[in-house]
Amino acid sequence: MSDNFVKIKDPTSLPTKVENLIKEAIISKKYKSGEQIPGEIELSKKLGVSRSVVREAIKSLCSLGFLEIRRGINSGTYVSDLNKLYFKENFVDLIRLDRLSIKNLTQARLFLEPEVVRLTVENATEQDLELMNQNLKDYDSSDDINQKVYLSGTFHKIIAKACGNPLYSFFIDSIMDFSEAFILTTQPKTKVVGNTHEHKGIFEAIKNRNVKEAQELTLHHINFTIAEMQKMEKTYLRLLEESSR
Repeated sequence: MSDNFVKIKDPTSLPTKVENLIKEAIISKKYKSGEQIPGEIELSKKLGVSRSVVREAIKSLCSLGFLEIRRGINSGTYVSDLNKLYFKENFVDLIRLDRLSIKNLTQARLFLEPEVVRLTVENATEQDLELMNQNLKDYDSSDDINQKVYLSGTFHKIIAKACGNPLYSFFIDSIMDFSEAFILTTQPKTKVVGNTHEHKGIFEAIKNRNVKEAQELTLHHINFTIAEMQKMEKTYLRLLEESSR
């Protein structure tokens, strides 16, 4: 079987280069979930590097969730279940592997957030409301695009934490981590994705304990933001395809 493994000539950051070569072999499906990759000795010979370099690269890919070490009769290094890759660290690769899409994000947000905001209207304390308000002030006062993206996601995390259900908070944190990483990678550097002015309306509805208005504004905000992200996803995948030719 042909793979991506050829001798590395540039000695700069060898473990990272080896890591990227193995990762590309996995992403291009030369090695699929559950399949064993060549051992340290074979890889070191193919790549022209020491076994310690290969070992460090494999260790890093194990920590990211791409590979796993198995002991026993069938011991060796195997490609992991790629559905379990960590969101924030591997979101680009999850998209490339077709394990994650903006459609998945849409379904999760539309299902979870109306209920989250309903609970937040009921349970938010004065301290929670102050955190939301301060987040909006920080957003308005910032001129840094990356900071604005971070604060935008944090607004939703504050709402989720205030709802009183730690599982909902965990799910929303994960979704926002993915969204933040995706937007920071693909967005134009001169604007923030989504209509963040709607955050103020959502905040006011929560503060006024108006469930219906808070849910309606939340749904409108999600649909607007997701539509922008779907455009970015198409552009991103097109650029990936062009760069691989």
